[in-house]
Amino acid sequence: MIPLFKAWGFVGSPIGRALGVGLIAILALGYAYMRGEESGRADSQEDALRAQIETLRADLRITMRAAEQAAAQEAAAEAREANLNERLKTYENDLAVPPADSGFTADDVRGLRELTR
Repeated sequence: MIPLFKAWGFVGSPIGRALGVGLIAILALGYAYMRGEESGRADSQEDALRAQIETLRADLRITMRAAEQAAAQEAAAEAREANLNERLKTYENDLAVPPADSGFTADDVRGLRELTR
């Protein structure tokens, strides 16, 4: 039991009290450092997530622009196709009736068309 009393005597001495206060200060600083480190990590993760969200938004804007351009190109292609189909029908109708001055009959034209198929 005597060593225990000696230990209590050391804690009560000015050196023991100074060491105790120093130990408490070191523990408090360590705790504050760890909390700051956690906060820094959380801030870093938040910044990384914000950057990722911004990247995804930019990708979405690019994709939407590409979709709009594709729709415009498709509409233009459909308009060209309709125009070409109309011109083709006009051409076919013109070929169905031979010109009066050509000397070909409708049967001649029909025969030529069958040969080219």
